Amino acid sequence: MKRATQLEITYPMPLYFFCSSVYWPTEAKRLDLFHRVADAMGVQDVSQWKLTFIDDEETATVEANRPGDTPCVFVALSGGVQSWMQMVGADRTHLGLFNAYLPEALPSDVAHLLMHANAHPASTDFFASCRMAGKSIEWFDSLAQVRQYAVAWQGTCRLKNARFLKIGETEPWVINSCRSPEMIAERIGCEIVPIERVDLYTIYETISDAEALEVADQWLQRNGGLEGIFDEDVIKASRVTAAMYKALENHDADGLSMACFAMITDIDTTSCLALSALNDSASFIGACEGDLDSALTLFLLKAMGADFVWIANPIIHSDNTLDLVHCTAPTCACGSQLPFRLMRHHESGRGVSPEVVLPGGVSASAVRLSVNAGEIVCHVGLTERKSKLPACHTQIRLHVESSQAVIDTLLGTHLVLSYGDFEKPLSYASKFLGLKSVSTSLSN
Repeated sequence: MKRATQLEITYPMPLYFFCSSVYWPTEAKRLDLFHRVADAMGVQDVSQWKLTFIDDEETATVEANRPGDTPCVFVALSGGVQSWMQMVGADRTHLGLFNAYLPEALPSDVAHLLMHANAHPASTDFFASCRMAGKSIEWFDSLAQVRQYAVAWQGTCRLKNARFLKIGETEPWVINSCRSPEMIAERIGCEIVPIERVDLYTIYETISDAEALEVADQWLQRNGGLEGIFDEDVIKASRVTAAMYKALENHDADGLSMACFAMITDIDTTSCLALSALNDSASFIGACEGDLDSALTLFLLKAMGADFVWIANPIIHSDNTLDLVHCTAPTCACGSQLPFRLMRHHESGRGVSPEVVLPGGVSASAVRLSVNAGEIVCHVGLTERKSKLPACHTQIRLHVESSQAVIDTLLGTHLVLSYGDFEKPLSYASKFLGLKSVSTSLSN
């Protein structure tokens, strides 16, 4: 049976609701309140959330003794529930507290019911006890924060359980990326399966003309022009795409990193179209130059809901901007297909690469996870389309809070760009992964 990819698997976030009979005497009223709050929070989807209602000590004791250390979110619906919250949270490493009584957190008619029932002193008392005990606990005053916490946990679980192919050796100039599958397994949890480049080439040779043409047609029918290349070049590069999909299927893998420059010499084509397609797909990712840290970054962002993930080289300017440039950009972002043309690979002048017109004037995050440094860095800024520099084909400028901060937090030759602000979910994910989080934002 084919293994479901991790990007197809959902890891629900546990949500605990606590309510005392002192404030809500009948079980019917307590259950009605629980459902009103859950409805107001929009958390009834059991694939995304696992709801537990605690209104007596017996239930609290049962939940406290359940095995596992999954992060969870607590919601006090009344006062007098601190001891139950302590019991359930005692063995949890990470907790979130949603202060649902705040009128800015939920509709005031619901929030005021909780405030009237003294949910606020129960919440602040419990938060203080966790803080004084040195426990990791997050204070949430909005539903957006609760959802970001859940998104971060889902992304972390997907990453920890993922399997990646390492095709060939990391290119020698990518000097800061982790090269050790064992270290990645130990520090992150995911599995790296090394295979030789020749293994991919063997699959490449089995791809039929019809299979390659089917992939190529998707490029040829949508592109805005061919510059210096011909249909047969696109078909040859598309054969690599089909081979990569088969390699992923053969190994039940969720993504790959490819020693792509070595491949150009070996079979006289590029992996740019293949990696663009993988990163455009719903189920996989692909990193170039054998950069495993970038593969993990691409995957974590996509696992947290990013619809655009692009590995790029940063050109850092002194005016709080950086240009991101590379030849493997996906062709969809922000829910839309993007214009592109096809041309030769920038550095080698061989194969095929897309030049994609990326959206300007949009919030975006430049991110890198470093296994060796034990850090995740995220710079949130605003994109701008500029005239083309003499560098890789696809380019976009990112206005950031500080060029110096980008320089001071560099973790390697690549950053991964995603549209949207991922600063907060990445800060939560870094805690779940035991990594340091470093971020800047124009909005700060």
